[in-house]
Amino acid sequence: MSHSGQGYLGRTTVISSDSTAPALGCLVVTTWVVSLWYAFTRVQTGVFPDSLASIALMLWMQFLYCGLFIVTHDACHGTAWPGNPRLNRWLGKTTAMLYAAFDFDHLVPKHLAHHAHVATLQDPDFHDNTRQGRGFSAWGWRFFKHYLSLRQILIMMAVAQIFFHVLNIPERNVIQFWIVPAILSGMQLFLFGTWLPHRPKAGEEFPDRHHARDSGLPWLLSLVSCWHFGYHHIHHLKPSVPWYRLPSYRRRK
Repeated sequence: MSHSGQGYLGRTTVISSDSTAPALGCLVVTTWVVSLWYAFTRVQTGVFPDSLASIALMLWMQFLYCGLFIVTHDACHGTAWPGNPRLNRWLGKTTAMLYAAFDFDHLVPKHLAHHAHVATLQDPDFHDNTRQGRGFSAWGWRFFKHYLSLRQILIMMAVAQIFFHVLNIPERNVIQFWIVPAILSGMQLFLFGTWLPHRPKAGEEFPDRHHARDSGLPWLLSLVSCWHFGYHHIHHLKPSVPWYRLPSYRRRK
């Protein structure tokens, strides 16, 4: 059934109220919870990952962390649960909290600013307009300082203490399967979802005011790298399109 309405962003129009997006979003949450429980209670690991299975599980958790954030991102556009703003906000708040104790209601206006003021100093995702600031490290440092808060850090520290001292989860499991994947996923999301799509390149003009480009990765690599968020120009052109439909819209371009 078609549905026309406003997403969280003023120019976002939700184009569908089918059940695919919420089903996938809930699947991501469920898979993350089950995988984390398994990593905490069924895996024995050394001070460092000491087997291919442990390394694979850590990378799997990193992939799922990226998925949590992508569902949060789609919820900012009203497309994580299209046609139902209340459940869309609930899903967005859930995935934002699970990802890194983000306040979803604070993320929404920041993402609005990114779309409304892309590639300007009013864009919270952009660099500082200096040559030095365009580098991966400097740009990333500015990006993460803008989004991380003392509140988040304190919440995550409190949760870690619950894992350690209430649930008696081994510290090495918490570090390897909860903390490290979250940090690595943040770097991964910044690399494929912000830096590569938006960074200026000498001799290359962006196609339009969105100052974004699409990655040339095939479907599977696009999914693994950033849940298709690397198809970033398409996202800016059609913010009402959920993550799993971006490849098909790119093919029509």
